[in-house]
Amino acid sequence: MKKHLGIFIILIGFLAFPVLAQAEQYTCPMHPHYVADRPGTCPICGMDLVELETEGEVQEEASESDEDQSGPKRTSVTIDPETIQNSGIRKKKAQMASFGTLVRSYGDVTENIRLQNDISARVEGWIVDLSVQAMGDEVKKGDLLFKLYSPALISAQRDLISAISTGYKGRIDSASKRLVSLGMQKEAIQKVKKSRKAFENVPFYAQSDGLVSAINIREGTYAKPGMNLITLQSYDTVWIDVNVAEQDIPFINKETKATVSLPALGIKDKKAAIDYIYPVIDQATRTGRVRLVLDNAEGKLKPGAYADVEFETDVEKRLAIPSDAVLKSKDGDYVVLSQGQGRFQPQKILTGLSYKGYSEVLEGLSADDEIVVSGQFLIDSESALRESFRKMQTMQMPLALLDVNNEQLAMIDHLIDAAIYIQRELNDGRTPNPNMIMPAINLGDHLMPIFRGTKLQFVLEDAEQALKASKDNVTDKEWQNSLNELVVALKPWLLEGKPQHYKSKNLKLYMAHGLDVYWLQIKDDVSNPYGEGHPMKIDWPEKVDAKAPEMTEMPAGGAHANH
Repeated sequence: MKKHLGIFIILIGFLAFPVLAQAEQYTCPMHPHYVADRPGTCPICGMDLVELETEGEVQEEASESDEDQSGPKRTSVTIDPETIQNSGIRKKKAQMASFGTLVRSYGDVTENIRLQNDISARVEGWIVDLSVQAMGDEVKKGDLLFKLYSPALISAQRDLISAISTGYKGRIDSASKRLVSLGMQKEAIQKVKKSRKAFENVPFYAQSDGLVSAINIREGTYAKPGMNLITLQSYDTVWIDVNVAEQDIPFINKETKATVSLPALGIKDKKAAIDYIYPVIDQATRTGRVRLVLDNAEGKLKPGAYADVEFETDVEKRLAIPSDAVLKSKDGDYVVLSQGQGRFQPQKILTGLSYKGYSEVLEGLSADDEIVVSGQFLIDSESALRESFRKMQTMQMPLALLDVNNEQLAMIDHLIDAAIYIQRELNDGRTPNPNMIMPAINLGDHLMPIFRGTKLQFVLEDAEQALKASKDNVTDKEWQNSLNELVVALKPWLLEGKPQHYKSKNLKLYMAHGLDVYWLQIKDDVSNPYGEGHPMKIDWPEKVDAKAPEMTEMPAGGAHANH
């Protein structure tokens, strides 16, 4: 098990750090800093050494394009099948996929006016036998809505009956057209022709399924020509009115794919068709409008509901891999390429568009190249990378043995100065000025490339995080918390790195007993910035117990050195 864990740690190391290998070199799986020029056992733990790939072999495997790329060269490693299985490593091939750029926007559900049916009066008359009473009443096609008593319609019906009795087709057609022009529906006209009896109260029927969305009549209402009596609305489909940013409108056309989600209704990724692209831009909002048509057979979509909309533009075939497979580093993006037989090669790539969990690969891979997409060693975010480094701390050089020159030490001391400044201001009853500690925040830009992968990296990151969080502090309690977080972050460096350096500077480290909070001060008189808790001085160690691991050779370019 230890051997498997060691090989796993080596792979993380190769993903995280550039390694400069030499010809026919061997290393210990548990102690990768130990490098030998011949096979054998590790003098530290006794494990068998494994071979490191030489720089020459790496260069032979690299393509000409790889040689032109900036950034460190990365070597391949071999993992036994049992470790691969236990680690849950999953692989997938890079494949061509059709996708494009996502344009995200929002919209509102509205009625589809094309499914709206208005019933208006064309003659004078009185409403009788009203079957629908209120807005929202559901009707089916052919249902009776109301009857209209109209002398004009009664006279026109009698003319039709008289024409039918003569048998003249021209006269019959003329009488029928007159009834249609007066608003009588074809179903009622056919009944008159068949029965040869006039309706005293002319029936009006629903021409489609729907809901009553407007009703302007009651039993006995006097209808006038041109008056809208009832409006029926079908919701089998609805419109989505979408507001799209002015700069994105040119990329959208009738063939663009649209996906609608209504988070309040629990509806996700519903396909919609573009019905109309409005030709104008709203001057106030600088947005254009796009109208979508969306199926609503289940009736869940309600007018006025909010909708998230995604348009997929510039769709074309692209080489794609899962986004989770991409490793981010300061030198660019990497994937772990599976070369078969348990051999893995970190490969630098150039990524393009991202679409729903997939990333386009512009350079570095070909179709059907197999990459690792899941496994413990796969580091796909800064937090995961940080956690992996923490797990490797036991095999890193002690803080006391880091080669820190005077300039670097002076930059680290800026963090100490920030802690002293906060303590002094709190003790004097003043609120610390965030601008006074800002210079210390940017130290990581200078120190991190040098000490990345060492214990000092985490000291610097934690201290920088404490300072950044303090920028929005207002109360003394918030500043006290920031002070404690900063000193706790610096404690490993103070006590294990250069304690005698800080002792010579007359720096003092205190803890408030009972509160377990810390502060730094220069003055001899105890000045507790927390106002409570018994002050306990923490003595500087006279000698730091640090021993460098035995090794025959060290990889070149590291930040460690023997003292």
